[in-house]
Amino acid sequence: MNFPQLPREPIRPERSKPEAEKELWQPTWKCFCCQDTGKVQLHLIRLVIPDYDHHQDKSVVCQNPQCQAGEMIRGNPNYDQRFTASICAKLDKFSREDWRLTQARKFVNIKALSEKIAMPGSCTRTENDNREVLLRKREIEAITHEQWMATRSKYLGGESD
Repeated sequence: MNFPQLPREPIRPERSKPEAEKELWQPTWKCFCCQDTGKVQLHLIRLVIPDYDHHQDKSVVCQNPQCQAGEMIRGNPNYDQRFTASICAKLDKFSREDWRLTQARKFVNIKALSEKIAMPGSCTRTENDNREVLLRKREIEAITHEQWMATRSKYLGGESD
């Protein structure tokens, strides 16, 4: 029988590219102003309304021209409609840049931390140290089962089951 041949279809195709940057999490929202909720994010509102109180003030509708999430609540008098498309576009741009910088800092911090952290009391091995470790490893691997059992009895006492 001849079956048609189909190419693979990976679950995460972006991970199959070797040049792809591997990140733990990447936002999937299209609008960074409201994160696709239709309501401007609190930390961004406070850039425009510094004394904004989310417990007492109306939620602010996203007016970003690139965002469709706020369409259902635009014009609703229960929401603050004062932000213009220009303000929301600037907030979106600001938030995107903030996200990019945060990710860059995280990468640098993790890399620096991984270079600093080592086992307590450890230090960088020299070539001579590596040779010594290899010799000890070979000696241990050469020990027979009977020798292991004799050593066990000597140091731990008693018989094995």
